[in-house]
Formats: sequence, structure tokens, C-alpha cells
Amino acid sequence: MGLGLFGGGVGVAKHLVAQGYDVLVTDMKTEDELRPSVEALAGLAIRFRLGAHDERDFTDTDLVVVNPAVKPGNVFVAAAERAGVPLDTEIGLFVRGCRGRIVGITGSAGKSTTSALTHAILERAGLRNGDEPARVLLGGNIGCSLLEEMPTIRAGDVVVLELSSFQLHWLRRENLRPNVGLLTNLSENHLDWHGTMDAYAADKSGIVPAKDGVLIALHEDARVRAIAEAAPCRVIWTSRREVAGGDAVFWRGDRLVARVAPGMGTLDTYSCANGQAGANGQAGAKGQGGAKGEIDVLTRADVRILGEHAAWNVASAAAIALVLGADVSAIREAVRGFEGLKHRLKPIGRVRGVLCVDDSKSTTPESAAAALRAFDAPVLLLAGGYDKGSDPAPMVAAAAERAKAVLCYGATGAAIAALFEAAGVPDVYRHETLAEAIDQAFVVAREGDVLLLSPGHASWDQFTNYEARAKAFAEAVESYV
Repeated sequence: MGLGLFGGGVGVAKHLVAQGYDVLVTDMKTEDELRPSVEALAGLAIRFRLGAHDERDFTDTDLVVVNPAVKPGNVFVAAAERAGVPLDTEIGLFVRGCRGRIVGITGSAGKSTTSALTHAILERAGLRNGDEPARVLLGGNIGCSLLEEMPTIRAGDVVVLELSSFQLHWLRRENLRPNVGLLTNLSENHLDWHGTMDAYAADKSGIVPAKDGVLIALHEDARVRAIAEAAPCRVIWTSRREVAGGDAVFWRGDRLVARVAPGMGTLDTYSCANGQAGANGQAGAKGQGGAKGEIDVLTRADVRILGEHAAWNVASAAAIALVLGADVSAIREAVRGFEGLKHRLKPIGRVRGVLCVDDSKSTTPESAAAALRAFDAPVLLLAGGYDKGSDPAPMVAAAAERAKAVLCYGATGAAIAALFEAAGVPDVYRHETLAEAIDQAFVVAREGDVLLLSPGHASWDQFTNYEARAKAFAEAVESYV
């Protein structure tokens, strides 16, 4: 149910065919709308029902695999449940069947960058799987489906999964939990889907491991702290400032410090989601011997990624790496070489003396606020898009402090423009499209300014995804060269 255009539907369809299932793919979108995904399944023994759902497909079947973006209360899912048909998701099939050690990463902001950085560190760390090197894989809400890789994943391998609140909603239903979990932060997001902040936070709490796992949690975030304090497992705090007592990885001035309490670097066993015991963890951080006290991990000069979330991202990724036995030098070298993700605070060049920055992956007001605070120069902010029900207040407050001008566009453009004006932003402009907003930006921009695409909203009102939005931004900027 829900082939989609992001790869998960294609991955699970291929997997089920390979397992010998009789597969029907059904989606409310038409074949033309789903052309890339349909073509990716060409030649496979798959039946399609596109452009509509038929309730009989959901009740006369052995299993319904639901796209995680399907909202709770969907009438077709409800029909399957009434008929006693079991439900699953692509990520559920993977977590249930994976023999490796699963690192689950989630949060309202920063999860993609932290997932990619964690993967980079663990690849450099040279973890062992017995006498052989351990494989380190990256998937979930970032990259492609890992179902095709699942048969080759061994108990000592490590899988880093970025997990969305949608995916965690379904995983939590089945009590499928990672071995190591990271909760970066919690702020209003996807309330159009979850309904309330409490429901959103409850689904995010699915990242908490069972009692023999480890949860890494942001100490400054009150909602995260409440979830972590109720967790049945060990908790390691991360913070941009010093944390008193307990296991923690935190910034002390310009130094990232890890306080290695006894056993912090050791997981004696990893509980797999399917109830199997995984491989033994690596004892202690290499070169540290699991010693008591504190160790310096790196300095701010080692960090190349921009934004105020960078400190949390690096601390969190370092904490995961230490838990899994990475050497401090490997952490430091990987961080030094990590330049961040595409479409996340990435400068794409200077045009007429204006630094143009692509932060299209900013889909929450909090991430836009963090992006604004990453620059000392005057900022022209491109903001707007699809309304996910988030409170725009953090973005508005940051713009009032930092922005020279805000150029609003899209479905939320008029509404947020009024908020920016009320907050005292010097110049606020309203436009229908992103292209029109960029045209206006180059009218008012001056040499030394920053033109920042950090919309604070989803892209779905005008673009297929944030990548398409970033492409449109880059092409529009290029026209002014």
C-alpha cells in the first residue's frame, strides 16, 4: 500500500517478490505520477492497482505492507484490521529480520546529518566482527531500502537507520526497537499527521531501546529528557555544555569531552528486535581501555559543518561511536573529513557578491532558526511551503534577530509574512512561487549578504520533495551569474 517515489515501496516490493510472495502494489496516485517507481519494478511478477484503492485487496490477502506515511485511521488499513489481516511496513520487515546491531537515530532536526556522520565515523573506526571487519550500512529514512542487503548482514555488522516519526509509529506498534537509540531533539513537527504534540512525542519514544540497550539523548531538551528519564536502559547524555555526573558526551568550551563511566564503551549483548541475541559489543573505546574519568575527543576546529545543531550532531555521533568501540582518533579524523549533507546549509556559490546557501532540507521552523544563527552577515531568508501544523514562532523570532529581509512564498507565504512583519523584520515580501521570491531577493541583495533557502516548511505545495526544491533554487541562482 503506497508505492511512492522515495524508494521504500520499490525496495519492499522487490524483496517480497524475491521471497516468493504474490504481490499486488496499490496506490492512489496514477501510473504517470508514479512512473519512475513503476519502471523500477518492470519485469517483476507484480500486479498493480493504481489511481485508486479497492477495499477487497486489503481484506482478501495474507499481509498488508503499509507505506509508513499512511495516516492513522486510514479506512483501508482499518478494513484490513477488522478482517484480521496482519500489517507491516518496509522498515518493520527489515528491523524484524536484521541480524546486525541496529543504531536508530531520530529527532525533529539533525537526524539526517547525525546519521550520515555516525556512518562515516563507524566506517573509519574499523570495527571488527570476530576475525573479520564489520560492515557498516546506512539506511532507513536516508538512502535506499536495505531489504535486499538483509540476507548478507551478519550478527556483528552495524546498521545505522535514520527513523522518521512515521516509521517509528509503526515500529512502536510491534515493539521493534534498536539496540542503540539516539533522540536528538523534539519540537512540533508533522502535527498534521500525528494530531497532537503528545502523540508525536509518543511515537518518537519508539527509539528507546530495551533494557539491555543504550539510549543517547539531548540533555537540554526537556521533552527528550523526560523520555530518557523513563527509559529502561542505560542513558548517555549529549549536550552543548557540561553535564554534571553520569555518562555524558558534552562540550566544555571548545573541547568535546566524553566522561567514560565503567562500561560506557561496552554492550555485553545486543538484543535484536526479533528476540535473538546479537554479537558482543567492543569492550571500551579503543586506546582508552574503558578507563574511568574523562577523555578529550576533538575540538571545534575539527568540525566543518555549519549551524548551531552541529555541536549536538557531533556530540551525538561521537557518543554512538564510543558505545560501539570506536577509537577516539577515528572519531576525530572522520569529523574533520565530514562536510555535511547535500541541501543542508551547503554554500552553492557567490553570485554578484552574494553567498547563496542551500538549506532546502530545512522543513521545520526550528531548523530554519538554527540556519539563520549560522551566519554573521546580513541574511535574506527564503521561507514558506507546505504547512505541517508546526508553530512558526522559532523561525520568526530568529528572523527578527538575524534577517535583513524575509521573502515568503508558497502555501504558507501570506500567513507567515504577517508574522514576520509583526515581529519587526525590516523587510518582508510576499510571492506566489519560489522563483518570484528569488527574483526579488536579487533586487534587494547587496554584496556581502547571504541568500539563504531555509524554508522551515515541507516542499509539497510546489515541489515533489526538498531535493526538487533545491534544484529549482540552484537553477534560479545560476540564471543570475
